[in-house]
Amino acid sequence: MKNRKVQRLLAGGVAAAMLMTSAAGCGNSSSSSSGGDTPTASTTASATSSKVDTSKEVKLKMYLLGDKPADFDKVYAEINKELKAKINATVDVSFLSWAEHDQKYSLLFSSGEDFDLIFTAAGWAHYETTASKKGFYKLTDDFLNTYAPDVKKVVPEEAWKQATINGGVYMVPNYNIEFGQECVAVRGDLMKKYGFKDITSTKDLESFCDKVAKNEKNITPFGAQGKALQYTYLLNRNHWKEITGTPLTLFAFQNNDLNNTKVISVAETQQFRQYAKEMKTMQQKGYWSKDALSTKDTRSDAFLQGKAACMVWNVGSCASYSEQANKDHPDWNCNVYDLFPNDKKTINVYTNNGIAINARSKNPERAMMAIDQFMTNKKIYDLAAYGIEGEHYKAVGDKKYVTGPKADRYPANTACNWGWNNENLTRSYDLTNADPARIKAQNLTDAWKKSPAEAHPLLSFSFSEDKVKTQVSVMNTLISQYMDPICCGLVDDPDKAVDEFVAKLKQAGLDQVKAEIQRQADERVAELKKA
Repeated sequence: MKNRKVQRLLAGGVAAAMLMTSAAGCGNSSSSSSGGDTPTASTTASATSSKVDTSKEVKLKMYLLGDKPADFDKVYAEINKELKAKINATVDVSFLSWAEHDQKYSLLFSSGEDFDLIFTAAGWAHYETTASKKGFYKLTDDFLNTYAPDVKKVVPEEAWKQATINGGVYMVPNYNIEFGQECVAVRGDLMKKYGFKDITSTKDLESFCDKVAKNEKNITPFGAQGKALQYTYLLNRNHWKEITGTPLTLFAFQNNDLNNTKVISVAETQQFRQYAKEMKTMQQKGYWSKDALSTKDTRSDAFLQGKAACMVWNVGSCASYSEQANKDHPDWNCNVYDLFPNDKKTINVYTNNGIAINARSKNPERAMMAIDQFMTNKKIYDLAAYGIEGEHYKAVGDKKYVTGPKADRYPANTACNWGWNNENLTRSYDLTNADPARIKAQNLTDAWKKSPAEAHPLLSFSFSEDKVKTQVSVMNTLISQYMDPICCGLVDDPDKAVDEFVAKLKQAGLDQVKAEIQRQADERVAELKKA
């Protein structure tokens, strides 16, 4: 899994677990359901099992992604008791680690391995590629109505549209109101020292960073993370969204113009040239160290170790690491800040997480019933998301929770339960006596939910490089060789560096790749209009 994928997963997994953890449900691209209803566990069982012969016990093999928590088997033993009682089935779960899933995921299908369920996602977790090769079981209206009627009552219609590929739906998308918005975590003690009460813009951030860079001896604004401002200054500021599946930040679309589906070649824009000059200036001021290209430190390492005054990341990660820093250093008073408070925020696509059935499954019907249970059975949902009540978490009513004494053995929302997220069943962390950064992040997210940006049609588009693999491979190499130094401000002349980078991209087939992206994007927009 590449760095961008790791960031997304942290946003949807570990970081989200420390914040508010939203959830998902499902429907079909031709369904009339709009989402919102959540049946009880008892009605779920009767609605499904009464229509289907479940007299034969079935063991379902399921693959999840990530690292297996220490108490996973203990938790899933409890889940299996409930599944056995409801649908006479159990699940046997294996994990594909972050390091191996890019290589091993496709092999599960090409080798014909016998399994039933697998986590998937558009863009970063193999959905488009596997679905296009008929690796997933097609989910029709009749199939869903028969084996997962409650799932259809939960997930918004838009989710099924986003999951549609070549006229069919091959995953149950999660129902999760989640934002991947970049924010900034900042040391409050240093803000107070230099007279800053708030940071609400990139201008405010730069003013603060100037003070830190000039006056602090052992602290830089961003440690060694020279590319920390890539999304904030290059994409967010221009209301661009990168196109999923394309070489990192090279192609984007205008997210605040729903009628504009033109592919942007980022490196060829004046905005990129201006960004290159700004990064050069910041590097010269000492915003980050000169070893930014070779450092092994992560952005959180520098922030937690006191080497960096700021950390730019998604809102969940900023909250989580601010809280951790405040726990270790109470005098730091770290908090979270939105650099674009007047901009409506984009909800992540529902297909950012999902669950699919193997096309070769010997028990697709029971697999679908299991998904129905995971998504709509409150007891199973809580177990998979938070662990065993009283050990890994403590329930605060029906909608909130706090960590339990053994939370480290099954941290909330880290066991790849995101594929069946259900917004209606998800517990939010109880903010009573919570860290100020956690409270601030929750307040920001609550405000964003009240008036989110309307979804651009290209948000659910993911590019397939199959027809231009050679060109894309070369371009990825050029990113490391030319773009990364530009983003770190480690070039002598930004204008010349950009000119050379663009020339190399052109030689590698930039125009051909852009044309192929545009062709696929146009097809995706047309498909969404039909869905």
